[in-house]
Amino acid sequence: MEVKHFSNQLRGYNIVLAIFRAESEDDFCRNCIGLEGAIAKVEKGLKKLKLDLASLAASEEEKRGITVHIDRLSQQVGSLPLGEGPT
Repeated sequence: MEVKHFSNQLRGYNIVLAIFRAESEDDFCRNCIGLEGAIAKVEKGLKKLKLDLASLAASEEEKRGITVHIDRLSQQVGSLPLGEGPT
């Protein structure tokens, strides 16, 4: 794998998280099956990307930069606001 592969993957996650953040808190409810699944898929994908980073033939500085980006995205996923849903 190349650094470009990781950069492209992270761009995709940036887009997905931007879409999640664009929705209001009321639009994302804890009871929505699809949202929880989507969040879990993003979390798993970021974890796998971080594991795959070990086999990347790149400088430590490049790896460190990618790791920081992955960690930042993981924090954003974990802090997505979820409303209680319809009452």
